Amino acid sequence: MKKIFFLLPVAFAAMACNNNSNNDKGTATVQPVAVVAPDSGIVTNALTVSAEEMKDDSVFTDGSIPTSWANAGITDVRGLKLFLKKAQQWAMNNDKEKLAAAIKYPLKNIKNEQELIAAYDNIFTKEVKLSFATINFNQIFRNQQGVMTAGGKVWINQFGKDFKIFAINQ
Repeated sequence: MKKIFFLLPVAFAAMACNNNSNNDKGTATVQPVAVVAPDSGIVTNALTVSAEEMKDDSVFTDGSIPTSWANAGITDVRGLKLFLKKAQQWAMNNDKEKLAAAIKYPLKNIKNEQELIAAYDNIFTKEVKLSFATINFNQIFRNQQGVMTAGGKVWINQFGKDFKIFAINQ
């Protein structure tokens, strides 16, 4: 291991002092680098889950210890948090179709996507949307039933590899 740490600086020094035969003044040749920026008309809107949002949450700030992700039925925590970010956007943008597709039917009074879209304003109330907007990704409540947003307004769980909303409470 010590040999590697000794050889690395020697190798870097040799590369820095390398005499380029195409350069008669003995200075290093710098190759141009092209930086390609995306077209201003293209919006990527890529969602990611940051390292901060993936921090250990085995003890909440109030000292309580949540149920394990496994006991809540979640095997892909990063996938869940990414789903929650998407659902936040859908709720804030009133994207009825995407939210309707993210639900495990039937709900208590809603049998399918078409019924949810028709009753969207009565189901996704201001309080329900606020519960999405205020998700603290480091302190997501979970128990044996699944994962919930603030105040138990929305319940989510993993079904196979997919995440679905399975209950919405007004």
